[in-house]
This record gives sequence, structure tokens and C-alpha cells, in this order.
Amino acid sequence: MSGEGGAVSSSSYRGRSFLGKILSHPLFYPVCGSLTFFLILASWARRTGGDPNCLFNLFQTAAVIFFGALLFRLLLRPGQEIVEAADKSKLPTESSFRFGIWTALAAGVLSYVRTLPLSFLCDDYAHLEGSRHSFVVAIVPQFTKGQGGVFYRPLAFVSLFLDYRLWRSWVPGYHLTSILLHLACVAGLFYLCKQLELKSRVCFAAALLFAVMPVNVQTVTWMAARFDQMAAAFGIWSLASAARFHRTRNIISYWGALVLFVLAVMSKENAYVVPALWLCLEFFSRRDRTAAASKGQRFAIIAGYLAAPAMMLLFRLLLLRGIGGYRTGDEPMALHLPAASLFGLLLRAPGEMLFGWDWLAARSQLWILVAVLTAAVFLMLALRMKTGPTSRRLILFALIWVFVAAAPAHFYFWSPDPGLFVSRTLYFGAMGLALLIAVLLDEAMPSARMYRAWAVFVGILLFAGTEFNVSVWQRVAGDATDWLAELKREQPSPPPGVTYYIKGVPDQVLGVPYFAAGLESAVRSQYSWRDDIHVVTDRSGSIPDDALVLKYVGPK
Repeated sequence: MSGEGGAVSSSSYRGRSFLGKILSHPLFYPVCGSLTFFLILASWARRTGGDPNCLFNLFQTAAVIFFGALLFRLLLRPGQEIVEAADKSKLPTESSFRFGIWTALAAGVLSYVRTLPLSFLCDDYAHLEGSRHSFVVAIVPQFTKGQGGVFYRPLAFVSLFLDYRLWRSWVPGYHLTSILLHLACVAGLFYLCKQLELKSRVCFAAALLFAVMPVNVQTVTWMAARFDQMAAAFGIWSLASAARFHRTRNIISYWGALVLFVLAVMSKENAYVVPALWLCLEFFSRRDRTAAASKGQRFAIIAGYLAAPAMMLLFRLLLLRGIGGYRTGDEPMALHLPAASLFGLLLRAPGEMLFGWDWLAARSQLWILVAVLTAAVFLMLALRMKTGPTSRRLILFALIWVFVAAAPAHFYFWSPDPGLFVSRTLYFGAMGLALLIAVLLDEAMPSARMYRAWAVFVGILLFAGTEFNVSVWQRVAGDATDWLAELKREQPSPPPGVTYYIKGVPDQVLGVPYFAAGLESAVRSQYSWRDDIHVVTDRSGSIPDDALVLKYVGPK
């Protein structure tokens, strides 16, 4: 009896010990909280019945919870950072870095290979028509006058011009260029993380997550978003060069950062936020990991960081006779800052980066549940976070990146955007978000094997969202191609100087840019680019006397 009783007692002890290990595991409460959040969010998502605005608001709320929890944890006193003695057998090898970057690049290719055959949409046709002209006509005015005296983006127009010379009307070539630029951004983010002396697994996770983030689909898939893509590519490599300079004080890296910044703002004005991130590197990074610099040297460094954007902004003001950009009345929209701007920058823009699903098309419960699961994982990371001084600096740097990157286009986020119609402006900020998630994973998963498993799991969830968004673009691009082909069948031989008045053409379909612009160029492309064909839409408010009225029949 005593033996049996002892056995039972021992078994009971072992059972209690096992249960105690589960209850004391650092992931237990964050996972339980995230699963509860998952069940609540899933229940609410089902009740919406797939209503796009309800889903958009629901996941915006989830984003507020995520960033709110993150900021709250940052306000708490940081934990003591544990510095372990270097173990050469555990130091990251160059092969681990190579494996990480090649895996991330492969994920980027896999995410967008389906976009290669997609036809042009919206502004694509207008840019294509402009690129057909000679260099003097198509490009020189972009350097000397800007785009209609409103934008100064000459390098992006050079890219489109060279694309046309290389690919002509072969659509996959243009998408191939966009994919290569996306891979350049992925590599730039990986290199930045490496220069920040992050672990190889964090470099891998940041690059991987950015490569497959759903919010990037518009930028990579739409040729007209080449401006944002090029600005982001030059911008991330400028930031990476600045990080290398900060670590090594290599003067070539410093000048490389400045030159790449100039190229970035000559691609799109969104890149004016890059100097703010340069300064963050100087003030937030650990000084004991950088080469020493005197006060005079540091003053010269910061002066250069401020002088470069100041000179480019002055040049822009003189060339465009003002700040340029879209206008609301007599005031540039970039300088018009109503309360909606603050709401958009603090809530809508970060929320769209975090949950970049096209809610206008998300009717399937399966895709909604994937998004809900992604939200639960992100919340778990925010709840699990335990920061030390270094990770706090990294998280703060990434948060500044996320919120500041959307500032130049703040007017796009005054209203809800469930279809991600303006998501191209979030491409550069998405890099900061990918870095943020990678650092949170590192704080939550100290084991290298566990870390990589969770990074791949999050990557799979984001990849699913990307493929869903790409499928929406496939559908809309196919509809546009079919409609243009049908138009040509109805009007096989337009008379010289004809004007078509086409009624009911939508600006967008399911959040995908349709023909808010570029309709005339699209019609001309069907007739060997005849420039005597003119198109007027019902949005113009007037009907020419010699117009041939056609009714649009297609998806709404």
C-alpha cells in the first residue's frame, strides 16, 4: 500500500509539476490572451457578414489595440539587458546571412510571380503613351519643369522611359522591373538590419515579412506606382548607408547616403522623411558600438543631414514656384492639416500597413479568419514584449519610421480606405513595420529555432494576404482587358478626329485603380496609339457636339 501510495503521490507530483511548467511558461498568458482576442474578433467578423466598412473599422480597432499595447509597454521601466559572453560557435556566420537574404528574396519572387501577365490599368496607359516620345520631349521637361509644374519626379519617368525602350508593349517586362525593384528594397532592409548589428535571424525575419506584406501589392503590381517604389528603393539604401557610416564612420558611406537621398527625392517627394530617420540613427543607436566622433565631427555630420534635404527642398520650391503637389483650393494639400490628418497618420495609415487586406473583396470567411489569426499573433507579440535598452531604441526607431513615413501623403488618410486605393504611399513605412515585428519576435522568442518557426508562420499568414490581394488585381485587370477588347470590336475603325463620350466608367473596382485616369490613352492603345482619338467621360460634365456616346458595360 505504501508503495502504491508513493507511486500515486509521485505521479501526482509530476502532474502538478508539468502543469506548473505550463502555467509558468512565459508564452502562456500572451497566447491565452491572443486566443481570446482571436475568438472575439472572429465572432465580430462573422457578424459583419463581410461588410467592407465594418471589417475595415474592425481591423483598424485591432491595430489601435496593437500599437496602444506596444506604446504602453514602452512606457514601463525597461528590463535589465543581459549581455552574454561571446561564444564564437554561436556567432552568426556569413552563410547564415546569405541563407536569410536568399530566402527572403525567394519569398518576394514567389509572392509576385503571378503579376507578370497582368495587363495595364488606369494611369499605366498614360505613362506608356508619354514614354513613346523622344527623350527630349518625354524626359527633359521632367528635369527642367517638373510634371505639369506640380510634381518633381524625373528619375521615375526615366525608369518608365527605359522600360518602354526595353519592353515596348510586352506587359510582363514592366512587371519584371517592378519585382526587381521590390527585391532591391527587400535586400536594402536586410542590409540595414545587418548594419544595425542585429542578429542574423532578425535580419532574415524583417526582410521576409516585408517581402510578403499584403499592403505592398498595389505598389509592386501597379506600374503607375513606380514613383513610390523607386523612392523607397533609393531611400532604404540611403538609410542603410547612413547606418553603415554610423557604425564605421566610413566617409564614403556618408556621401553615399546623401547621394541616394537625392536620387530618392528625385523619384518622389515621399523620400523627404529619410533625413528624419538619419537623425534617429545618430541619437537612438548605442554609442559604444560606433566609432568615436568629436563634438565638432558630430555637428558636421548632423549639419550635412539637414543641409541635403534643405537644398533639395529649396530647389523644388524654385522650380515649381511653391511646394507643389495636389491642392485644395489655393492651398497645397500637404500643408493643409485638419484634425483628420492627425487621425489618419496615427490610426488609419498604421492600421492599413498592419492589416493590408483589400476589404472590399474579402467576402470569404476563410480570408477573414486568416486576417483575424494574424491580428491575434501580433497582439501576442505586443503583450509578450520585454524590452531592454537596445530593443527599446530599436522599437522606438521602427515606430517613428512607421508613423513618419506616411506624413507626406497625410491627406490620403483623412477618410477610410477599405480597398487600399492609396496604399502605395505606405510602401516605405511598411519596411519600418517589418523591422518592428522582427524585433518583437526576437523579444518574445529567445530560442533561435522557435524564433524562425514563428517568423515563417507569420510570413505564411502575410503571404496568404498578399496572394488574396494579387488575385483581386488579376480579376480586375482581366475585366479591364476584356472591356477594351469589346470596345474595339464595337468600334473597329474609328473615323479621324473622333471623340468618344463614355458614360459610367468607374474610378476603381474592388479597390483596384480602374480608369480614374488614363482612359483616353487606354483607348488609343487599342488603335496603334492614334492621337486623333479623344475620350471624354461623364465626370467631365460636358458633351462635345461631335461626340460619339458609348455606355460602359463592365464590373462596378
